[in-house]
Amino acid sequence: MTFTTPPHRLISHLKNTSRAALARTSVPYSNAAVGVTSALLRHGLISNIAKGTPTHPAPAEFEALPKPAQRLWVGLKTRNGLPVMRHLDLVSKSSLRATVDKDELGRLLNGRRARNIAGAGTAEIFVVKVKPDAAVGRTGANIYMEGWEAYRAGLGGEVICRAS
Repeated sequence: MTFTTPPHRLISHLKNTSRAALARTSVPYSNAAVGVTSALLRHGLISNIAKGTPTHPAPAEFEALPKPAQRLWVGLKTRNGLPVMRHLDLVSKSSLRATVDKDELGRLLNGRRARNIAGAGTAEIFVVKVKPDAAVGRTGANIYMEGWEAYRAGLGGEVICRAS
């Protein structure tokens, strides 16, 4: 039996460390952590991600560690002393999942409301968890996509968070 780390802890941790203007932070290694941080990295909201130990980033030592000790180190960007990632908000909560189909996702991305989710603002992205599909290689961390990537692939899914 495998247990997955819910993304709400990851989102809350990244939001708090970004507001504190820390240079880097570590989160438990999971597919959700890799998927969400990769989407944030592709859009320039964080500076880097690296595998490591609980005390420091060390990709060479990562594989030898037991699973609970494996960490993902996230470099946070600041500009003029202010965090680049100003907003990071959880959309889908454990008590109320926010799932949308392709058409509703398109409305969200164009700034219109869908399923009680406010539309995207200027320079805002959504991270969407789509259904796994081994036939096209969409497994593990690849099931977490940026909203426009999911829309262009013709997919809907669970809207995890919004960031700007």
